[in-house]
Amino acid sequence: MSSDAQTLDPQQLKTWLLAAGNKDASAFRLLYQSTSSKLFGFALRILHKQELAEEALQEGFVAIWNNAASYQSHLAAPMTWMVNITRNLAIDQLRKHREQPLADGQQDAMLDDSPSAHEQLDSEREARALNRCLDTLDGMQRQSITVAYFQGLSCSELADHLAAPLGSVKSWIRRGMERLRRCLES
Repeated sequence: MSSDAQTLDPQQLKTWLLAAGNKDASAFRLLYQSTSSKLFGFALRILHKQELAEEALQEGFVAIWNNAASYQSHLAAPMTWMVNITRNLAIDQLRKHREQPLADGQQDAMLDDSPSAHEQLDSEREARALNRCLDTLDGMQRQSITVAYFQGLSCSELADHLAAPLGSVKSWIRRGMERLRRCLES
């Protein structure tokens, strides 16, 4: 089984996720094996530290296991749903580690090339603003943009993924991006 979630059939992910909702451990294992590297990479882009990303990934899969029964395929593609869980937990990790005072020996960590607390806070604010604006989009606009971004799909791949006409997908993305731009500028 490929560990690259981009090459997976979204229907297969949905099948595994729904089976995990029924506490099918082998389906959950397949879901983990197929998506963990992509979700880890996503958490790492937010947190910039391997150990924090690993922690967010672990917490993410615990949350996925515990909430798989509540997954609703008509609201989001499986990967989008799992990315949102991982993103929220990674942001929680940022907050948790930002609020902790530096212990002895942690001062050396201040010399690394990781983003500063100010940069992370700005990034978190931008993420919150983006999420707020994404929430204003119509369902298909939001799903098209998030799936295209998080799974790196082209418009034609996205049309196949959503089982929608290519022209509709391009229109959803164009209109959604325009609404996002206006929302973020305000």
